[in-house]
Amino acid sequence: MKKIFTIFILAFFISSCSKNEYEQKLIGNWNNYPSGEFTDITFYKDSVVAYEYYLKRKGTWKADKSKIKLHFPKKIKGYREYYSLDYKLNNDSLQIKNKNDKEFVIPTLFRVSDYWEHYLRKINLQIELPEADFKLIKNDSMNLGINLYIGYKNEKLSIKSDSRNFNQKSDLRNLALLVFSEKAMREKSEDKFMYFNLIIDKNVSNKKIDSIKQILKIFPEMKYFRVYKNNSANYGKYNIKNNGESWNWYGRYE
Repeated sequence: MKKIFTIFILAFFISSCSKNEYEQKLIGNWNNYPSGEFTDITFYKDSVVAYEYYLKRKGTWKADKSKIKLHFPKKIKGYREYYSLDYKLNNDSLQIKNKNDKEFVIPTLFRVSDYWEHYLRKINLQIELPEADFKLIKNDSMNLGINLYIGYKNEKLSIKSDSRNFNQKSDLRNLALLVFSEKAMREKSEDKFMYFNLIIDKNVSNKKIDSIKQILKIFPEMKYFRVYKNNSANYGKYNIKNNGESWNWYGRYE
């Protein structure tokens, strides 16, 4: 009898922790970079952890075909304890809205299964970082680097910064405008520490890289930091904890 009772309790426990078919599809990490950049939410089987503008909250949740209901038991001034959200799930994108909103205006959340691919959503380029046969260093001067992304889109090589695209033959001449505008936003004492952060696909030839560096030499005082693959680093992970770093870059100066 005792054995039967134990089995019954175990079965009840397992069933209470299980999730329905709609909830199963939501389990995982979701982040609204690059559309919003201030929301990160992870659905677990038995709980939910959410960051909103760096504020961490933990609670419980459930969902059906069209609604997600959240409960955060710890009361915080200015934040609700209960949420009832309408949602639309389309593969790896999740749209949510408050039940009284007419449209889905809240920035879309994206499923984060690979941090590097998640980061590249904003860049919209295919970049597979090269592997290094030397010791990598972490770049601790990220806010002084001008990021240049060199990769492929539709099998065509493209060069981008965080704010603009460059045509390989002509528009790179306007690189000076980018550098001067970046310098204008910084203290004069920081000029000597500025550098080019090169995020380059592994399939780009050395000849092409050398030709790009040749153009960059119009700023001889600026060094190059080449980014390489690091399997132990969360490249592109959004800085939800606000610890002073937005991205992790590993590589070496060249």
